[in-house]
Amino acid sequence: MLKKIAVDKLKPGMYVAKIAVQGISLHEHEREGRIKDQKTIKALSQRGVKELYIDTEQGIDSPDAIPMEQSEKLLDSQIKEIADIGQSQDQNVEFEQEFEKASKIHTEALGMVGHALEAAKMGEMIELEGFENMAENFMDSVKRNQNALACLSRIRDKDSYLMEHSVNVAVLMSVLGKHLKLDRTYLHHCVTGALLHDIGKVLIPDKILHKPGKLTPDEFNIMKRHSLYSRKILEKNHGFPQAAINVAGQHHERLDGRGYPEGLKGDNVSQEARMASVVDIYDAITADRVYHKGLPPSTALKRMLEWCGPHLDTQYVHAFIKAIGVYPVGSLVELESGLAGIVVEEVPGSIKPIVKIIYSLKQNNYVKVIKKDLSKSNCNDKIVKTLNPDDYRINIQDFIL
Repeated sequence: MLKKIAVDKLKPGMYVAKIAVQGISLHEHEREGRIKDQKTIKALSQRGVKELYIDTEQGIDSPDAIPMEQSEKLLDSQIKEIADIGQSQDQNVEFEQEFEKASKIHTEALGMVGHALEAAKMGEMIELEGFENMAENFMDSVKRNQNALACLSRIRDKDSYLMEHSVNVAVLMSVLGKHLKLDRTYLHHCVTGALLHDIGKVLIPDKILHKPGKLTPDEFNIMKRHSLYSRKILEKNHGFPQAAINVAGQHHERLDGRGYPEGLKGDNVSQEARMASVVDIYDAITADRVYHKGLPPSTALKRMLEWCGPHLDTQYVHAFIKAIGVYPVGSLVELESGLAGIVVEEVPGSIKPIVKIIYSLKQNNYVKVIKKDLSKSNCNDKIVKTLNPDDYRINIQDFIL
């Protein structure tokens, strides 16, 4: 049986399991094997590892270890508790009213990022003004109704990952900044940087950037240079504010100093980079890639909660959960009625979202699509749990809009 255990409860003879879900590691420790002695445990602790998964069928058990299923339920409870505290994401206009504007902004942003990637590859200058205007558009749309752009960010094309990821990170940075009530000028700089945070990837060889499998250590060292390249590209194009440059250059830095490209640690990692790392990771692990299947949004939040502390800034992970809700747009959920629906809108001040009913779990077939606002006082239905769309062969993108 797989169980989670705190590092300080490890004992020699336990077997550390390398656990991954859909290609994404559940914890930072990548090696699998038996704990031989106290030196190994001490080394793990010094590396900042807090918890691990052990396999009790291959090593000794412990009363301090929690079964994986129980651990996941505890994480679900923590996320609900976090999201339910102080959640008040007001929407100034209705979703349908904002969606048309958001669609145009989203399409224009994809084109703009695409042109910038080509310009950077050719060594040409990037026009700052266009990205500043786009950042302004994102912030305004999110202020009016964040659900519209959030919904569009769930529509993905694996062949356009770099452009879509850049746009999505900017959207999520806008959502997080809105929740944190950041100074508008500062947030504007952060969103501008988010739009171009991965621009340095155009200088990474295609055989590495698009490799359909795990990178070798040498290949990964080359890949890690993209953050440095992103920073240099923005520095070369005069006028980009320092916060934007920090987002581009530091979004892979980690609080424990185990990030890249410079291994910055603690207070040396800027606030904007800490926020960028949260939204960057969320979008990356929820996306389908050639080497892994994207995690459902709710599962991604659980993984990020586990990575708080040594890697991610806890306050920004918690703020992000509050900003996007316990059931983010694009989540597939099971209702008490036996129906399954996709979360399409967050309801301000409530952890109960608006869902689009699409499937009967009792009959194992699709049903007539209807929208249901679970926050309404006359709605007796409620969410039981989140589901994995792959288990039901449901393509979320077919129903999200």
